[in-house]
Amino acid sequence: VKDFFIDRYETTIGEYAAFLNSGGRDAFWWEDMADPDWCGIVKKAPGRYEIVPGKEFHPVVIVKLEGAKAYAAWAGKRLPTEYEWEIAARGGSDRLYPWGNEPPDPSRANYDFHYGRTLSVGSFPKGATPEGLFDMAGNVNEMIDVVWSEYPWGKQYAENILVDRVARGGAWVTPPFKLKTAHRDVVKSHYMAPFVGFRCAKNAET
Repeated sequence: VKDFFIDRYETTIGEYAAFLNSGGRDAFWWEDMADPDWCGIVKKAPGRYEIVPGKEFHPVVIVKLEGAKAYAAWAGKRLPTEYEWEIAARGGSDRLYPWGNEPPDPSRANYDFHYGRTLSVGSFPKGATPEGLFDMAGNVNEMIDVVWSEYPWGKQYAENILVDRVARGGAWVTPPFKLKTAHRDVVKSHYMAPFVGFRCAKNAET
C-alpha cells in the first residue's frame, strides 16, 4: 500500500451541506436527509440547503455512494481503500480495536444503541487511535468503494456471490464485535441508511 492521508474525522453534515451549497449538487441530496432525527439537511431552494441547528458536527448519513464520491472529489480527496482503512485503524500493529486491545465500552465508542443516534465526530477521545483518528469504531459504518469478496489469500466460498459494498468500523446500532479493526461488513448498495457515512482519504503524492 502506498503512503496515503486519511481524514481525522468522519465527514460531517456541515461539510456535506457546504458541498451541496457549492452549486449543481442537487442530485446528491435526498428527501430523507431533511429528517432532523437522522441527518437534518433541509433543502430551501435549488442549490440552497440549511442544517438543523445542533447537527453540524454529526457525521453525514442517508447518503449514496455516488454522493460520497462526488463530495470527496469536490474536496480533492477520495474514499479510502479497504486496506488503507484497516491500516489506519490498526496503525500497522495487531491491536484489536482502534484504541488498543481493551474491550469496547460507552466511553470509547458510540455502538449497540447506547446513545440511540449519531453523535458529533470526535466525541470519544478515549477511543481515538494513538495516531489521532477519531470514530474508527462506532458512530457510523464507513463506506469503502469496493464490492465485498473473499480476501485472495483466504478460503474461497463459491456461494458467497454478493453485490453489496464493504463497510468498516461499526455504527451506533451495531454490536461490539463489529468494532474490531479486522471486522468486515457490507451494507446495501443504495446506502441510504441512518447508520452509514464515510471519511475521505487521498494519495500522499502531490
